[in-house]
Amino acid sequence: MNAIPHVRIVIIASAAAIMGYAAFSAWVVLQSGDAALRGDTIGTWKSFAVLAFGFWLGSSSGGKAKDAGPAGTPTDPVNVKETEPQP
Repeated sequence: MNAIPHVRIVIIASAAAIMGYAAFSAWVVLQSGDAALRGDTIGTWKSFAVLAFGFWLGSSSGGKAKDAGPAGTPTDPVNVKETEPQP
């Protein structure tokens, strides 16, 4: 079972969007004479590369969950202890 509903549609739509933007980018860099549009397009690809790296970094290291629960000791950052209800 996939965790993402309709994963095939998500992949196809994402690939179509990237290919469409790649075709537009090729036209901007090769044919367009507008320097501002060219710079914005290249900047968008640079931002996309940073986003992809951040996603890779987060999914490879930050997404690992602890299997054991909190220890409940004062040295544990998540100190779990019962408290008396306040009247």
